Amino acid sequence: MLALKPGETLALEPGIVLHSLPDQEWYYAFSVITGDQFRLNQTSFWVLETISNGIELIRLKDSFLAAFEVSAKQGEADLRKLLNELHKQQIIRRQGDGEENEL
Repeated sequence: MLALKPGETLALEPGIVLHSLPDQEWYYAFSVITGDQFRLNQTSFWVLETISNGIELIRLKDSFLAAFEVSAKQGEADLRKLLNELHKQQIIRRQGDGEENEL
């Protein structure tokens, strides 16, 4: 399970590449290291794009709640569940002080 504290930064795992064709509702993440591919929904793709340059959890949460029409309680729960799944699939990682940390 992803245990994050306020102020911690999320980033994509090294080698993860995002690609989409929104007009065809086609969203993917690819690992150029392992060859794995992940089909995503639009929300998951939005989260990964937002994380792609590194973002603090609190900023990600605020952006998520602003972008999607959902209550704060439900939005936080949905985001946490999504982040846990993305971490489990080794698509995202926690980043701290320039060095990678295990989640």
